[in-house]
Amino acid sequence: MNLKNIIIAAVAGLMILSLNGCSLLKKRVEKKENVKYTLNGNDKTSIHIDNINGRINVTNSSDTNGVIKIEAEIIADVKHDEQDKPIDNVKIKIDSAGNDIKIETEINNTSSGMFRKNNNAVVNYDIKIPANMKVYTETVNGSITIAGINNDIKVETVNGKINVLNCPGKIDIEGVNGTVICNVDSVTAGINISVTNGDIKVGGLKNVNADVSASTIHGKVTIKELEFSELNNERKSVSGILGKGGSQIRIDAVNGRITLDASKYLPKKDDSFEFKIDFDDEPIIIEGKENKNGDIDIRIGKDDKEKNDDKQADSVKRPENK
Repeated sequence: MNLKNIIIAAVAGLMILSLNGCSLLKKRVEKKENVKYTLNGNDKTSIHIDNINGRINVTNSSDTNGVIKIEAEIIADVKHDEQDKPIDNVKIKIDSAGNDIKIETEINNTSSGMFRKNNNAVVNYDIKIPANMKVYTETVNGSITIAGINNDIKVETVNGKINVLNCPGKIDIEGVNGTVICNVDSVTAGINISVTNGDIKVGGLKNVNADVSASTIHGKVTIKELEFSELNNERKSVSGILGKGGSQIRIDAVNGRITLDASKYLPKKDDSFEFKIDFDDEPIIIEGKENKNGDIDIRIGKDDKEKNDDKQADSVKRPENK
């Protein structure tokens, strides 16, 4: 076979392999599975959630019996002829033998060969726990939202937004890439936030007693409607005492802006996450979505049923302007 024929045969072979490879790739489709777990949370002191890809939402269940509810949405690419089979390369491991509950996501890539397709499976968690439990969350790619938890919280992520809302316990947040939103509710046992790339926004500080220190290398620190004593305010750093002082608030960023606000941070409406928190007085809906600037916008309000019930009650029992 001469050189010309060899080249033609090689090119034809590559074209056939490419077409076969593309055909194989097209046969993979997205499949979703939803699983639920119910655990007894009595005598449990903490919950640890270790995820790879996907969001983690943890909220107060307001359950007096200590029940823990875990809902997981598993999303993975499967072969077209395996849509009716369970997703077998994603495992959710739950260990509740001791005082701590441990939830771990395992993702195994089963594809191989010349046209190997990277299976970026995702697991999204929505978890409701008693408010007195400690929470530890860790993810590589995915947002983390924790709301209405009274005990200590530790959050770690590589790529993802972090939202901590109305949690009076000690808050420890470490992130590499992603915005942090932290709203306190007049009382905090302490806040420590460290982010490499991303803005940090802390709200609800109007009535907080704390010693505050915030600094960024590439960015600026902004104070909104807060009165400090012993204030040292520079463009890239702020230190001072809020109220009577006491709790420690430490915020550090490398690339990003830091905002300290008297009011709670409530950005524009979005819908990248939505879940309901049943507080003692009334249920509320928390919604969030990444906007075009890469920030997470949050809306907090009642669900439609609660709104309708309130309207009816107002028309019958309450003064019009109350």
